Amino acid sequence: MATPVGTAMTTDQIMQLGLDLSGLKEVPPDSGVHLPGDKVHRILATIDCGVDDLLLARVLRCDAVLTHHPEWTASLHGWTLIARQIDQMVECGVPVARAEAAIQRRMQSVELNSHPRNYGRVLQAAKLLNLAFLNVHLPCDIISRRIISEQMARFQDPESRATVADVIAALQEIPEQKLAATAPKIRLGAPDRLAGRVAVAMAGYTNGGVDVLRAYVEAGVGTVLMMHFPEGDLKEARDQKLAGNLVITGHMASDSIGINVYLDELDRRGLEVIRAGGIISPSQLTA
Repeated sequence: MATPVGTAMTTDQIMQLGLDLSGLKEVPPDSGVHLPGDKVHRILATIDCGVDDLLLARVLRCDAVLTHHPEWTASLHGWTLIARQIDQMVECGVPVARAEAAIQRRMQSVELNSHPRNYGRVLQAAKLLNLAFLNVHLPCDIISRRIISEQMARFQDPESRATVADVIAALQEIPEQKLAATAPKIRLGAPDRLAGRVAVAMAGYTNGGVDVLRAYVEAGVGTVLMMHFPEGDLKEARDQKLAGNLVITGHMASDSIGINVYLDELDRRGLEVIRAGGIISPSQLTA
């Protein structure tokens, strides 16, 4: 068993803190406390979790593992949250019917690919290792989107002459973005093109694909930021000669922004948090 250190929390309290920080009222379908724990002192936090991470947690005498990406039934039902992208598009001037149509292909694809997933493998291992286990996805993504949106606020002036290079420079003012090995990439457009209005298309479970990108561009958005974008959709966007700019901010870098805010707060509550599993931690990398 783990050696008690610091203040104990329950897994429900850990989850509730994520909801409070993100402004959510209930646990979303892409997150969950999968194996509850009543006295968590030390926790291993990861972006992705495999059985190897659970074994590491046991070696490090942790009581629980908190991972970001969906596990157990959260990995089967999280695709429903792609519908959150409708509101994001509408905020940027996309007509609601157009926004609803734009997400359909991506929702169908993600649901189709979720169904055959080996959803119980990691959970079963955690149970055998006597580890509490939870994943917190949307709450952290909401925090990441909020922070990146605050950085992009300077570019929303219609008279701005900022370029895509200026957008990337602003992104890299965020420590996790600056320290990441994967710098933001311009997948459509060029550094010297005008950025125009910037949309932060995140916290909708996954990217919306080419149909969502096209909806933003057709609504007059100059630059769209996404964490990642499929190769097939990128080819389709280039074939269609979409006029806007697409900047990929980097998956691990962008996920780490929200996760670190959450974990820092757990630290302040007295929980001992060990960051691993791909989390870019400025305090660890600059120490």
